This record gives sequence, structure tokens and C-alpha cells, in this order.
Amino acid sequence: MTGTEAAPGWYDDGTGKQRWWDGARWTEQYIDLREQTIDLHTDAGPPSVAAAQAGWYDDQHGRSRWWNGRQWTDAVRYSGEEREFSGIVIDGRWIHFGEASQLVGAVQASHESGDALLRRPAFTRTAVDRRLLGPAGLITPRTLNRVIARSQSYVVVSAPAQTWVAPVSAGQEAQARDFVAWVNASSAHYRFG
Repeated sequence: MTGTEAAPGWYDDGTGKQRWWDGARWTEQYIDLREQTIDLHTDAGPPSVAAAQAGWYDDQHGRSRWWNGRQWTDAVRYSGEEREFSGIVIDGRWIHFGEASQLVGAVQASHESGDALLRRPAFTRTAVDRRLLGPAGLITPRTLNRVIARSQSYVVVSAPAQTWVAPVSAGQEAQARDFVAWVNASSAHYRFG
């Protein structure tokens, strides 16, 4: 890994060890997952400053992401136990929407009409604060009324830092309500469990 392409975090350093990448370089700190107990080690120095080999690496957000040897790609993998609806994926402790990820214990989900959303000042405020995301990315006050159709229904995932809004296809309302119930149950489990 090189430059600022990878966020700080624990990654395979190419030797089978998980080493801390500080966002610019490998550090001296590593853990070896092959050991019986996981202890933090330091050594004389990082194995190299060269980029890690291409492969699947934990992106520190509850999924694996493909590193092509130079940069992260959009390809992601989940555990196989994930649930997905309208572009929102919940997998264990994490919930994802495009590039955005949140710990599921911090979210609340709902199924609402566009009309109800546009009438709620707290919802429209998220667009003003640039914290509202849709399938195409950031929703601003300027685009809010074009993106949110009053007659459409939506799954809304609210968290302290962001609010996500995903349209529900016609005839999918029952599945949307089931998905919302699953998200809220998972949130309660990881918040209090």
C-alpha cells in the first residue's frame, strides 16, 4: 500500500502478519494471527515500503475489499450471512450503503413515504447539513425535491453522522417493512448486547 490510497488500519503486510498501516507507511507494530494469543509486537522495522500484493483485505468496516496492488477498488465481499434491500446491506455489526458504512448499533431504520419525509424538518435538515445520502450519493437542498418523490416510498437509515434514503420498488413494501424490522432488531442487539 502506498500514499494515501488506504485508510489507516490493520492489514496483511505480505508476510502473513497484520501490520498497522498509518495511512502513509507501515509501522513497526504488528500482530500475528497464527499465534495462540494475539499480542502486539514490534520489530526492527516494517518489511518494506512497497505496496501490498493484490488481494482481498479487511477494509476495517466489516467487509473485504479488493486491493489491486496500487489502490482500493469498488469490489467488496461480505460474510455470506448478509441481508440486502434496495442497495443497503446489513452484515453482522455493520450496515453499508454504497461507499458509506456505519456500525449497526448506532442506526435506526424506517419505511416512509417521500411526502412524509419532505414534510419533516429534521429530515430536510440532513440535506442542508450535507449528511443525506441516496443511491447516487450526496443529496443537497438543491437536489432534494428532485431525488425524493412524494409518491415514492423509501427505506431510511438514520445514524448520528449520516442519513441514508433508498427508494422502495413498487410491490416491495412488505419486504421493506421486514428489512426495516431486521435492521432495528440488529441495532438493538448490538447496542445493548
